[in-house]
Amino acid sequence: MAQIHHEPSPPQYNSSGKAFLAWVGGKSKLAREIISLMPAHNCYCEVFGGAGWVMFKKTPSNVEIINDINKELTNLYRVIKHHFDEFIRQFEYLLICRDEYERLKLIPPETLTDIQRAVRYYYLVRLSYGGKAVEHNFTVAATRLPPINLSSIKEELEQAHRRLQRVTIENQHYAKIIERFDLPDTLFYLDPPYFDCENYYGKGIFNKKDFELLRDQLRSIKGKFILSLNNVPEIRDIFSEFHLVETSVRWSLGKEYNAANEVIIMNFNPA
Repeated sequence: MAQIHHEPSPPQYNSSGKAFLAWVGGKSKLAREIISLMPAHNCYCEVFGGAGWVMFKKTPSNVEIINDINKELTNLYRVIKHHFDEFIRQFEYLLICRDEYERLKLIPPETLTDIQRAVRYYYLVRLSYGGKAVEHNFTVAATRLPPINLSSIKEELEQAHRRLQRVTIENQHYAKIIERFDLPDTLFYLDPPYFDCENYYGKGIFNKKDFELLRDQLRSIKGKFILSLNNVPEIRDIFSEFHLVETSVRWSLGKEYNAANEVIIMNFNPA
């Protein structure tokens, strides 16, 4: 009997999906709009993974890859995927207090096992100011509950553990990932550091030349891409040859709330 071939359909927004980390530039507020623009595809690849807000908020694709240049972050993903029970066991021993936070900050991660390293990193990010990438600052205040609640953490991380089972986790430069996974039925989602935002990401993380190199590579791919960035003249100029959709989102970093203008860039017309 001939095998029936089913064409992939566009992914759907999953309202119950949730990333397990706060992250600078995370797309929790913009995920629904980004997913609504996605065409049908076989392979989905998040090139600058971060907390993976878009991936966790979409229904699974046949093949999925999440990549990030941050080794601590990708190690955490792998440990949540493969060593969930031991991660939880070790995490439960930690106290939610400033002394524990400062102690973990001082430990060189390369002296730890992969699981210990993941526990340390998760603890520091969850208790840091807005998940800020540049520096860790303790956030627990006397006037509110700590951002880590042990009664809910298992459920949150177990959901991520299940979602990651069929996801390939990579720790490579973005250009290598695009080259490696570029096929006509691949959809790349890219959420690089925003233009001129060194205060949040660190100096020299991604400058104008980097955006131009990214544009040049995306210009020649076989697959499709969706790229989200801050809506500033420099970005609109660099990526002017592609389809641009302007939008806005309200986001927070710690106690600060801001309305940001964003631009979603694609090499296809979603209409």
